[in-house]
Amino acid sequence: MKKKYLNAVVVAYLAFISIFTIGITFQKIQAMKNDGTQEKMVIVYGDDGNENAQIYEVETPSYVSRAHVIDSEVMNREYVYELSERDYDTLLRVVEAEAGCEDENGKLLVANVVLNRVNSNRFPSTVYDVVYQADGGKIQFATAYNGRLGSVRVSEETKEAVKRALYGDDISEGSLYFICSSAVSSEKSSWFYTKLDHVFDYGRHSFFK
Repeated sequence: MKKKYLNAVVVAYLAFISIFTIGITFQKIQAMKNDGTQEKMVIVYGDDGNENAQIYEVETPSYVSRAHVIDSEVMNREYVYELSERDYDTLLRVVEAEAGCEDENGKLLVANVVLNRVNSNRFPSTVYDVVYQADGGKIQFATAYNGRLGSVRVSEETKEAVKRALYGDDISEGSLYFICSSAVSSEKSSWFYTKLDHVFDYGRHSFFK
């Protein structure tokens, strides 16, 4: 009788632990709806207070529609920018096209410049319009017109850099322009240095405002 009682206690305890663990896991999944894009869900296995907690990204189920899904307790932050699907895709592609050979911070800087323009009254108010702007016949982002933007394969590092930019990470010091000096003529490069304020260089790019 005592043995059966002990077995029952052990089973009950294990069941409690399982339910508690599942509760911890699934309470970490949160959906933040926006305007039509489907992102990935972040699922946390274990207590997010534990640095050993495992975090996985999975495709958003169809019933969680129009969602950027994040674990806000783990990330402890919210998107500063809410983009349409077209703007988000354009931002990913222009960062890959312009800074595919740069490290993550180099990619972040390009995303920062695009978003700085969106926030400036000197430029259009959407990512798509900023990237495809041809002001006075002057193309702002050559990759938007030479076909590269449509052919790039967006890397995971680019996605991470763009995510950081959307969360508000900005290391651009207000830059609104950048060039790859080795890829432009000396005349064009000279225009940037004489007409704009040079902010800094990073990787292959020089940044201006």
